[in-house]
Amino acid sequence: MEKKIFERPTITRLTPGMPSKHGVGTAVAPVQFIDGLKVDDLLEKYGSPLYIFSESVIRKNIQDLKQAFTVRYPKVQVAWSYKTNYLDAICRIFHQEGSWAEVVSGFEYEKARLNGVQGEHIIFNGPG
Repeated sequence: MEKKIFERPTITRLTPGMPSKHGVGTAVAPVQFIDGLKVDDLLEKYGSPLYIFSESVIRKNIQDLKQAFTVRYPKVQVAWSYKTNYLDAICRIFHQEGSWAEVVSGFEYEKARLNGVQGEHIIFNGPG
C-alpha cells in the first residue's frame, strides 16, 4: 500500500452555491411551506425569529424510530429526553406515541408528571 501524501488541514469558508472540493454544491433552498402553510405568511403574522414544529413530522419520525429499533430489538422502549426540548406540546406528542420520559432533574420530573406520565414510565438519569 502506497503512503498518501500529507495534506495540511485547512479551514475554508464556504460560499453558498459554490461547489465543495467534492463537487457538491452548498446551496440550500429555503423552506417555503411547512405542513401546507406558507412560511412567509407565518413570518408576517408572528415575526422573526420563528420556531416551527411540525406535529405530523414529529409523529412520523417517532414511528420510524420505533419501527427501526423494534425490528431488531422487539422489547425496546423509546424515552423522550426532556432536556432536549421540554415544551409541553412536544413532550405530549412523544407520550401519545408511546414514549416514556427521560429526566435529569426535579423540574423535568415534575414536567413529566404534569404531562400525565406515570412514575413507572419515567427514567431518572443524571451524573453519577
